[in-house]
Amino acid sequence: MKIKYFILFFLSFLFLSQVAKTQNLLNIRININVQHTTIGEILHDIEKQGNFFFAYNPDNIDETKTVSLSARDIKVRDALKELFQHEATFQQVENHIIINSTPKSEAKNSFQITGYIANSSDAPLDSAIVYDPENQKLVISQKDGSFAFDFDTNDKNISLFVRLRSYKDTVIYVTPGNQRIDLRLRQRESSPIALTPIGTEDAELKLKDFENLSLVQRLVPPEAIYASSNLSTEKIMPVQLSFLPKAGTNSFVKGLRVNHASFNILAGYSKGLSGAEFGGIANIIQQEVRGFQAAGIANVVLGDVHGTQFSGIYTMDLSNVDGFQVSGVYNSLRGTISGGQISGISNIAMKTVNGAQVAGVLNVAKGKVTGVQISGVINIDHDEASGAEIAGVANISKKMATGLQLAGIYNESGEINGMQLSSLINLNRNNAKGAQITTILNKTKTLNGLQFGLVNIADTINAGFQVGLINIVKHGTYSLELSHNETFPIDINFKTGNPKLYSIINLAAENNSLGFGYGLGSNFPLNKKFAFWSDISSTSIHDSKKLTAQGLKLTMRHGLNYDLFKHLSLRGGISENYFIPKKSAEKPTGEILITSNANHIEGALQNGKNSFWSGWFLGIQISNVF
Repeated sequence: MKIKYFILFFLSFLFLSQVAKTQNLLNIRININVQHTTIGEILHDIEKQGNFFFAYNPDNIDETKTVSLSARDIKVRDALKELFQHEATFQQVENHIIINSTPKSEAKNSFQITGYIANSSDAPLDSAIVYDPENQKLVISQKDGSFAFDFDTNDKNISLFVRLRSYKDTVIYVTPGNQRIDLRLRQRESSPIALTPIGTEDAELKLKDFENLSLVQRLVPPEAIYASSNLSTEKIMPVQLSFLPKAGTNSFVKGLRVNHASFNILAGYSKGLSGAEFGGIANIIQQEVRGFQAAGIANVVLGDVHGTQFSGIYTMDLSNVDGFQVSGVYNSLRGTISGGQISGISNIAMKTVNGAQVAGVLNVAKGKVTGVQISGVINIDHDEASGAEIAGVANISKKMATGLQLAGIYNESGEINGMQLSSLINLNRNNAKGAQITTILNKTKTLNGLQFGLVNIADTINAGFQVGLINIVKHGTYSLELSHNETFPIDINFKTGNPKLYSIINLAAENNSLGFGYGLGSNFPLNKKFAFWSDISSTSIHDSKKLTAQGLKLTMRHGLNYDLFKHLSLRGGISENYFIPKKSAEKPTGEILITSNANHIEGALQNGKNSFWSGWFLGIQISNVF
């Protein structure tokens, strides 16, 4: 039952593919309204409307015959059928439509046509393509200008199209039979200023890369690649079955075929695909793919891809992809992708990614990424990234990252407009708009947002703040406060960060106790000399001799700062203090001792009760010396 449904689906697919054929010269629509006009004049009028040329043998086509024909918006093919009363065939080759008379011989003839191709100076020309569009065969001239063409046909008229770069296209007509033909090709006229068309150099480089691929060199005849590169003509094949690209009596013309359904037992090669292709080992396409490819080992495409590619090991596309690449090991793309790359190990895109890169180990995008990169180990983007980068180890964006960078260990970006979230390090080389959140280190040049980590480093804070144990702002605030209060005769506070929110590392000492703490503070300037400030801190109290923990002191301070000199100020104010002795923390009594003793901490340790008191402080502060 499943097989029956698959066959029905596949036949439907073939039908739809046939309907979607690429338009050619014979499908151009024209208007004709002539009365008693010669065929030659009518063909000339059609040439002007379609902007192409007809080629035919005057011995077989009567140009002087007069006919009448009237039709609007008719295809060239249908107009020619009416004009010749279905007694001629029509083949498109480049910008020519070749007309041959229909009559056939009763029996096939086997013969050979040999020839010599030279320029106007009689110098031999090699690599000239001699193409028979009616029988879909071609040969290429040798270095000495010679060629040999074997025929087995019942055609009474044979047309041969001859092409060589830098020379004018030539169409010749021969009758069946062994014969030799000598041709002289005329060179194209070059303009005084020779300009290279835009994209030509890039196309030639991609073609060279395609030819140098090991898989292509092993499987594809170089003559077929040459023919496909120099003839834009294509033959639509509803179904193609192949064992190997080099197998077959005339494998050169495979570079001129566009398949709707292609079955490659081992590997296959063709000019294009508009449908579905299945390969035991590899599928190789020189031009465009529209549809679906599945290969046991590899898909290789020189032109653009519109659809989905599946391969057991790798997929390599040398142009652009509008769809998905799915491979067991890796995907490689020289152009832009709109869709996704999914692989077991790595994805590489040399230009823009619009969509997703999902890999077990590594994603690399040389151009912009708009979408998501997800990898088990690392994501690397050499340009801008908009969306999300998610990696087990690291995300590295060389330029702007807009959105989210989420990594197990490390995030890096040129600029960030969004969030960097990692377990160890976030590094941004320029402006950070948004948040950097990690456990160890955040670093940026300019901060417009939040840094949350053990160590936060910024050159400048335009807007926002840092939350961490050590906050360093190169062009911000750093100061050392030396003060005396009701509990500790020596109280040292080192402050770093932004005046609006700075961090405090606290060290306090008296005869029996030492304190180590951390806090946050904020400064509010009143005028050039005076400023109001407030801070909160948490200090762990220890025995000064044995360094055993005694409890925890929570402090809120409010005060005034007066600038004596540029880097030196006088400061003082009041405080509210709350001490939780260690024994009380282990066995809370629920009682609070409000003390007025000189040593509030010692009293709380003796009675084991939490202690609350109001205090004072006075000191000096040294700021921004370096």
